[in-house]
Amino acid sequence: MSTEAQKNNTTTTVVGKNKLVVDREKTVPFLLRIFWRQGHHHRPDDYTPEHLPTENEVQIYTWKDATLKEIANLFREVNAEANKPNARLSFKLVYLDNLRGKYVLKDLGAVHNLSPSSDHDTNLDDARFVIGDFLDVAIFHGAPPRSIERRNSLWRDRNRDRDRDRGGRNFRGIGNDRERERNRDRDRDRDRDRERDRDRDRYRDRNGGLRADRDRRDDRRDRNLRDRRR
Repeated sequence: MSTEAQKNNTTTTVVGKNKLVVDREKTVPFLLRIFWRQGHHHRPDDYTPEHLPTENEVQIYTWKDATLKEIANLFREVNAEANKPNARLSFKLVYLDNLRGKYVLKDLGAVHNLSPSSDHDTNLDDARFVIGDFLDVAIFHGAPPRSIERRNSLWRDRNRDRDRDRGGRNFRGIGNDRERERNRDRDRDRDRDRERDRDRDRYRDRNGGLRADRDRRDDRRDRNLRDRRR
């Protein structure tokens, strides 16, 4: 039992690593203030120690092990927009940063009316909620957006299916084969040019040597003729 629980004569139990379960028959609920907007969240500067966006406020009594799904169900009872079948509630934790002296908003998750999400079982204690913090709720309508990873995966699958022909081969694979064939032809042409250059160099070297020998023979013959004349 925590020190805070002992002071308030409450009973709490930690299940697993970080999951808190409150004995609600022995624990007094606290007041939770929820500020909501249609279509988007409040800005951080909408919260100041002197002013809160109380024009759209809902107050409920709950416990620290209350999940987002449970809070959403209570919120729907008093808000008609949140009760629509295609509504999606996005939750943010609002807490006061004592070092900077201003409120900070932290993402908690979303609850969808159409389908469950992984955030449904997130409770206030998981978000390190402290009594006195607020919740900021944005109400959206429409199907829940797909994640970026999911969209990228769908695009990859769609492109892969589009690139396949009836025989099961892939046009990208055919393109790669053609590119490799062109590279091999280019390499053969380059090797042929190099061999031709080497033959030309050898021919030049050989002709240059024959010319030098012929010049030396001519010089020797000229010297012999001059010696005979003498």
